[in-house]
Formats: sequence, structure tokens, C-alpha cells
Amino acid sequence: MPVKINLHQNAVEARVSGAFQAGLPQLCEEILNDCNQFCKEDTGTLIASSMVHSRPQDGKLIWQTPYARRQYWAIRTAFKTVNPGATWRWCEYAKQKHLAQWEKQAQRLMEMNL
Repeated sequence: MPVKINLHQNAVEARVSGAFQAGLPQLCEEILNDCNQFCKEDTGTLIASSMVHSRPQDGKLIWQTPYARRQYWAIRTAFKTVNPGATWRWCEYAKQKHLAQWEKQAQRLMEMNL
């Protein structure tokens, strides 16, 4: 007995895309918090700027101060930090530490929203 399967690719893509978009803000908030653990901090302005300027719903994490780029790439900086775990390229460092956790969280959020 033959079996006929109809796959509506557009509907599947729309559902998966919707599930991804629904979970994206929560995933980005987690990633932002993990990155800020390694962000340079003096007065808290750099980290605060990430909370104000980031757009988790769009998947964009933004540190916006006049010195953010210099601090991230460690370009001619004598910046003192009160965060003992701070490092230059803090997002890349957080990615090294947390990528597996982020992937699991993304999978969980997708499954919840499907």
C-alpha cells in the first residue's frame, strides 16, 4: 500500500522561523549577561550602555560608549577595571566559555515555541 506524504515547506519554514524569533530575546538576554561578566568595568557605564542600546528582539547586542571599541579590542588603553574577570574581546571569551550552554538554551527555546 503506497503512502503519500505532502510536505508544505513554506509552512514548516514559517513555523521554525516563528519559533526562533519567539525565543531570540530570551536567548540574547542570557548571552548579554554572560558577556557582561567579562566586560571591562570602571563606573559601570559600559555595561549599562549594553542594557540600554542592545536590541535582543533583533539579536543585536550593543555596547555604545565613546570608548567601547577601544576597550573591546584593547587599542591603546589604560582603562582600570573593578571587574577581576574582565578581558578584552569579552564576547569572544564568553562564547568560548558558554557556547554549548547557549546552543542548548536555543534548542530548548525552539522546542518550547514550536
